[in-house]
Amino acid sequence: MNTPLTPLEPMLRTFAVYPDRPALIQDTAVICYAELADRTARLLTLLRESGLQPGGHVLLISPNTPDALLAFHAVPLAGGVIVPLNPAFGDEALNFLSVHADPQVALIDAAHLPRVQTTLETLNIPVIVTGDSDLAARLGALRPSPLKVPENLDEDSPISINYTSGTTSDPKGVMLTHRNAFLCLGNLLYHLNLRPHSVLLHALPLAHGNGWGCAWAVTAAGATHVPLPDPRGLREALCVQGITHLYASPALLTSLTDPAAAATLPQPVKLLLAGTSPNPRVLRTLQQQGFEVLHGYGLTETSAVMVVTDEADLGGLPDAPQVLARQGHPMIFGGQLDVVLDSGAAVPHDGQTPGEIIIRSNLVMKGYYKNRSATRRAIKHGWLHTGDLAVVHPDCRVEILDREGDLLKVQGQPVSSAQIEAVLYRHPSVREAVVVAARSSEGDLPVAFVTLHPGAQVLGRELLGFCAPHLPAHALPRRVQLVPELPKTASGKVLKHVLRAQVREKQVVQPAD
Repeated sequence: MNTPLTPLEPMLRTFAVYPDRPALIQDTAVICYAELADRTARLLTLLRESGLQPGGHVLLISPNTPDALLAFHAVPLAGGVIVPLNPAFGDEALNFLSVHADPQVALIDAAHLPRVQTTLETLNIPVIVTGDSDLAARLGALRPSPLKVPENLDEDSPISINYTSGTTSDPKGVMLTHRNAFLCLGNLLYHLNLRPHSVLLHALPLAHGNGWGCAWAVTAAGATHVPLPDPRGLREALCVQGITHLYASPALLTSLTDPAAAATLPQPVKLLLAGTSPNPRVLRTLQQQGFEVLHGYGLTETSAVMVVTDEADLGGLPDAPQVLARQGHPMIFGGQLDVVLDSGAAVPHDGQTPGEIIIRSNLVMKGYYKNRSATRRAIKHGWLHTGDLAVVHPDCRVEILDREGDLLKVQGQPVSSAQIEAVLYRHPSVREAVVVAARSSEGDLPVAFVTLHPGAQVLGRELLGFCAPHLPAHALPRRVQLVPELPKTASGKVLKHVLRAQVREKQVVQPAD
């Protein structure tokens, strides 16, 4: 017998098995699973009355709130496809993607409705306003719909469309299927050991890979969601909410790893860390604070994280922080990952030879919505080509170097910007470090952009002197530029192309400050 693989069945199981357990906590308000099930059933009714048809798209623009998590439960149970847009996107991007996504219904947080209201009115899209008391009153007046897996559900049909950026030039709406989401859920239950007593803090936007799949995995475990609307409240939330689990990017955690204001956790927290490669110093600081770190790698196209290095597997290793900084092995349902040369041959497992990461997995997306050319570029001969460059170590763990095209060619030799950044991060004053290339007649010239911890006082030339014993002469940054902040995307990734443009404009070829 075959039934569709979907996160909806584990969700319905939790509604039935754990009705009295806390499902959602925000501030002092607690919602149990019986209440969440009731609200979900009533939102199903409202979505259908608003015109949602099976397979229809439901736009969601909201910070991390109880209503946003409610949408992740109700929309797929109503047979719809949730399309969460990060409210940190600019207005132009939000309006463009709101049109591109072809929604039948929109769930919009009251604070963000003015940003897209004219566009949605022009499209004649019914809007359900979230984030205020009106929605609760509106749902209370409706009859709940039966909670069950939609009839004739195809596990290969999309459960979500997740846009990887706010660009309007080449929109990439990643179509993740019910099957993708189910296997991602299994990975998270196993590797994070989510149980009914677990309490997970949603600090990264839920729009980012459906909270890296945690929007459904936490419910499947019968655990408790704690949505964090503003990531600036991360430190306080970790200290007062009884959090046991967190998923985050290194950029989100920089305020916690400031040596002058280190955070102290009241209880251990299992941390799934991914997004960019953390340096060993940051990892050591997080471990000292009480985080049990799992370092992962993945893309929205792979249902978020699909490779992991687990701190628990590194006991006794003399270089455990350095190994933990690598991205690791595929998760239990991660599928196949290879690192290949331009010829297609696998790189040797020597920790030195770079190649491109390619992936064949049940976690890989169905494709990009309304963008067949981008889908063809990404998925070739049954493999997802990530554009990420990495090496493979003798223990078979993968270590990311750069995006394809980011690897520097200095004096005819390949230099990884990540390796230069790792040396800069060893300096206690460095908060963030990013290295890009300045083009010249001599080839690439490494240029470092650095932010400092509050109160730190160090000059660029001092940082250069610090790096000199740890890098070959040709790999030393030609300039170290101290900046107050780095330009970033809505999900916290550094916009390297903006830094490259600054380098070009200044024609940086002089020695470091």
